[in-house]
Amino acid sequence: MKRITDNIKDPKTKKFFENVVNETPQTEQISAEQFLEGVSKITDNMEKVADMAREDTARRLMGDIPEAISLSYIAKTYFGKSRAWLMQKVNGNTVNGKKAAFTPSESKQMREALQDLSKKLSRAASAF
Repeated sequence: MKRITDNIKDPKTKKFFENVVNETPQTEQISAEQFLEGVSKITDNMEKVADMAREDTARRLMGDIPEAISLSYIAKTYFGKSRAWLMQKVNGNTVNGKKAAFTPSESKQMREALQDLSKKLSRAASAF
């Protein structure tokens, strides 16, 4: 996995921020401009790392759910989309040159869909 300092090109600035990340005593002095550039680069990488984590997490969190319940039902009922659309998001497939991933609002919608299904399954289980 990439380090959040990987896209900092200036060696002095990179060393400064690696010391910050590693919580080691500071040996480098950098200008305010270098500091702001470093912060910008780290922020960009943190967003990329967070996106990668969200993509990976969706598939791992789903576990064997796709085999146990109808993702077609979830896609149609809760998203108004096709099963293929949902599976692309879950699996992080590349679509039109971009990795498919849940947006924050889609993640919330998926969470609510699974919670709703959980309630329905619990009611059905209680009826037996």
